[in-house]
This record gives sequence, structure tokens and C-alpha cells, in this order.
Amino acid sequence: MESTERVERVRYRFIGHVQGRGFRFACVTCARKDELTGWVRNERDGTVTAEVQGIPEGHASFLRRLTALVTGFGNDWSIGSERAVTLVEGESSFGVRRY
Repeated sequence: MESTERVERVRYRFIGHVQGRGFRFACVTCARKDELTGWVRNERDGTVTAEVQGIPEGHASFLRRLTALVTGFGNDWSIGSERAVTLVEGESSFGVRRY
């Protein structure tokens, strides 16, 4: 990853048909390909939350890859919200969390 000056952390909330179809593991696959760190988890309300940390180009690539990969599942999902959150120092991987 490049210098922390360019690194950003974004919390994405995905809505629609995003649980019970491998969406979290698609997030993991896409994030790892772009060398991003963070986590993804199912929420009790049926949404999926992901915190993704990396350079802006990595975020853009993550979303492009995710859209391409998940399109095979159907187009019944979207980003419900996204907002910047505080960087997590020393984080070295991207994985699945449980609520």
C-alpha cells in the first residue's frame, strides 16, 4: 500500500439481495485483489457492511470488480451509503466479521 497520506477508509453499506449468496466472500476476493484491508459482515437487518481501507484507486477498482462479480448474482443490490471513517493503523488483511 502507498503512503498513508493517500490512504482512506470508507464504510460501505450494501442493500438489496446481499445475504445468503456469497456477497461477503465476493467482497473479500475483490478487496484482496486490490490489496485493500478491512472487513465485511452481514447485519441483522439484511444489509452488508464493509469497511475498506486503501488508496482511492483501490476503492474504485474494488467497486468495479465487485459490480462485475456480483452481476452474475443479479442486479438486485446497491450501495445504500458510503462514508469516510477513521483509518485503522497496522491493519494487514481483509476478512469476514460476525455481528
